[in-house]
Amino acid sequence: MFQVALIKSDGSARYDITPIVGGMSWDSDFTITTAFEFDVAFSDTRFFPTIPCDVGDMVILAKGEDEVFRGIIVSESRKGRSPVTYSAYDFSWYLGQSKSVYQFNRISASQAITKIVDDFGISIGSIPDMPTLIDKIFIQESPGKIIQYIIDTVEKHEGYQINGEMREGKLYLEKRQDLLITGTFRLAENISEADVTQVIGSPSRTRSIEEMRNRIQIIVDDEETEYEVTAQEQDDALIARYGLLEETIKIDAEDAAKSRQVAKIMLQRLGKVHEKNAVKLMGDIRFKAGRLLDLVEPVTGMTGRFMIASAKHRVANLIYTMDIELVFPEDVG
Repeated sequence: MFQVALIKSDGSARYDITPIVGGMSWDSDFTITTAFEFDVAFSDTRFFPTIPCDVGDMVILAKGEDEVFRGIIVSESRKGRSPVTYSAYDFSWYLGQSKSVYQFNRISASQAITKIVDDFGISIGSIPDMPTLIDKIFIQESPGKIIQYIIDTVEKHEGYQINGEMREGKLYLEKRQDLLITGTFRLAENISEADVTQVIGSPSRTRSIEEMRNRIQIIVDDEETEYEVTAQEQDDALIARYGLLEETIKIDAEDAAKSRQVAKIMLQRLGKVHEKNAVKLMGDIRFKAGRLLDLVEPVTGMTGRFMIASAKHRVANLIYTMDIELVFPEDVG
């Protein structure tokens, strides 16, 4: 099913450690960095093979021809004669571990991000053309936070959302697309594939108005003048039913012309009963944050098209499962 390869940090050797790997797990959420954790059998008996893994080594997880994860072992945990646990992160992990200084003088967001990842030796798979100008000094900030600031700025100015992933050791930043997936699983080689949504475990659905906002006010942040309300949108039906729940959003003076558009978008996003949903499914490596999934779950009434907010993949005793957190696509912003 899965294969785990180990490459020594000095490039001196490569091992197939699949036979000694027990349980393993990896995650996918709206952050770029993916964590991979695995256990390796251990014994201090005389003829038991020495574990080749060490901190700093590279591990690659694959399923058939598909690479699932590639990254660096950053920690090792030993407890007596129990299996040894290793934690690895993909190469974007380095972006969150440093403190740097960057000064960008009105260069495009694409150029700014390329500069940062090049400095840290991370290969680029693809980055979209992002013409938004970055004119800011960052002092003692992690490169990861700087990149996230740039992405947030682009999303606000250019009106689309960006997914970030590491694939085969390269960074991919892509405009978020409505990528609808259908997951399948197979319990044995002689059994045909089945849809993962036909076997739903531990469904959980929470509905709440705590995050509802049914009136949106936009104010402009201008140092030369007092704050001024430049737009307001409200949903009278929601106010009549649930009471007034107001949100005031501050925008830069240069974006004042977009005030009414921002107010309408935010009212559409916040003016509703919000849901948080979770299910346990059989595993499929295509399930990643940002993908869309159609689901009908009769016990909790969870029905519709959802976006995967996070997916925790686990393999234990040869059984591959996923814990999935779901949100409505329009709630992601």
